[in-house]
Amino acid sequence: MILAAGFGSRLKPRTDKKPKALIPYHSKPMIDYQVERLKEINVDEIIINAHHHSEMIEEYFKKNDFGVKICVLVEKEILGTGGGILNAEDFLRDEDYFIVINVDVVTDMNIQHMIEFHKRNRPFATIVVQKRKTSRYLEFDKTVRLTGKENTYSPKENLYAFNGIHIISNRIYRKNYEIKFSGILEIYFDLIQKKEETILGFDAGESSFKDIGKIENLV
Repeated sequence: MILAAGFGSRLKPRTDKKPKALIPYHSKPMIDYQVERLKEINVDEIIINAHHHSEMIEEYFKKNDFGVKICVLVEKEILGTGGGILNAEDFLRDEDYFIVINVDVVTDMNIQHMIEFHKRNRPFATIVVQKRKTSRYLEFDKTVRLTGKENTYSPKENLYAFNGIHIISNRIYRKNYEIKFSGILEIYFDLIQKKEETILGFDAGESSFKDIGKIENLV
């Protein structure tokens, strides 16, 4: 699943008349990079959620054939990352696990290695993290289990930045979360607080990472 419903506020005014997913990065729409990365690991069906200028995303994929089944799931009201994933239940609930990637992530990380890590450990979710500068750190224990957000007492060695890629178990659809505006990290924090599930971090190490949702990073 590619998360592409957002308003692209950090890219204004470019996103006033165009969805973030179709903003060019190095001469092609940023969403092309995500489709190509997923095809490289033999994904055969891609769900894209859309809200802001959703009709333009629908039209784009009607006109452009990427050689893989692509479904655009339009949200009448924007649902956030958590609500958007929950809203895609009809497409994803029969899969053991599925990959979710933000539309504005560019990285050379080996996703196949992440999949192998997830298969070995079988957590509720595996999320890509990295030792890099961010304004919002996540805290993990020594076994790289997610324990929460950064707080006053968080040791620096336990803090990682989140790189916008997940592998999620279909168990998410058996948790009875309401489909409403929510962040996926909120759901993770709720599950670990209840001690119901394990969320593991997958360290991207020295892989490159770029957030092209920021206007200064589109160069």
